[in-house]
Amino acid sequence: MSIALTASDGTVLAAHRFGAGPCRVVVAGATGVPQRFYARFAAYLAECGLSTLTFDYRGIGASKDSPRHHFGMRTWAEQDLASAIEYAASGGPVAVIGHSFGGQALGLCGNNHHVKALLGISAQSGHWRLWDWPYKPWMWSMMHVVLPAILAVRRDIPGGLLGPDSLPGGVVREWARWCRGPHYIADTQGNPLRAGFTQWTGTARFYLIEDDQQYAPPRAVHELASFYAQAQCEVIERAPSDWGIDALGHFDFFRPSAVAGWAEVAKWLTATLDGPETRPAKDPIE
Repeated sequence: MSIALTASDGTVLAAHRFGAGPCRVVVAGATGVPQRFYARFAAYLAECGLSTLTFDYRGIGASKDSPRHHFGMRTWAEQDLASAIEYAASGGPVAVIGHSFGGQALGLCGNNHHVKALLGISAQSGHWRLWDWPYKPWMWSMMHVVLPAILAVRRDIPGGLLGPDSLPGGVVREWARWCRGPHYIADTQGNPLRAGFTQWTGTARFYLIEDDQQYAPPRAVHELASFYAQAQCEVIERAPSDWGIDALGHFDFFRPSAVAGWAEVAKWLTATLDGPETRPAKDPIE
């Protein structure tokens, strides 16, 4: 069922509900990846009894024409993911499945106290020094040279370079600035933004994908997990062969070939959401 979400700044976002009953899971997508990419995975979770919400951040997918003013990557978290959480939380505690940037975004949401569980798929910190050879020079050049050069002559990054959809210039400028700085997610003065990460006291599982060295290498995944300092976090490494397939990379977990992984995830989500509350939620970010 297609629905519309309204962020606190009035921006309307395209979203889709899978399954009946209270919404239990929100899928927070990767940078430049539209919600349609996650549809089959969300439908599977709904068949497992986990009613699921997908949505498009402003400026991409079915929300491409929604922005009213300049925005950056923080807006995707603070406004867009927050609006999805607000919608889902009306039915009780929810889980967020964060693909890449989606796993970072929860730490910037002022209402993340509604979220009981975070499942990160190739979710990582983005500072270029966390990459290993041979990908470190690629990461450095993308954030210091290639992306700034493209934005010097056009307003966005064309689709296919970093994700299926084109990326708004404001998002890419902020993202590249983060990746160049030692703290990654930081304000314009370079000070780390951690209040929302440390306020969150839920349960998190981060999947470190063995053959995803280009986009989510091990040090970067562990670094992001450390941001959620008060949460119950675990990092689990999975190889494609663990789920009976030949390759996963950064994207293929969400393709039907990885259905064995989907079953593992659904089982963990159900157990975590239905388990007892062991730690009190903190107040939202002021």
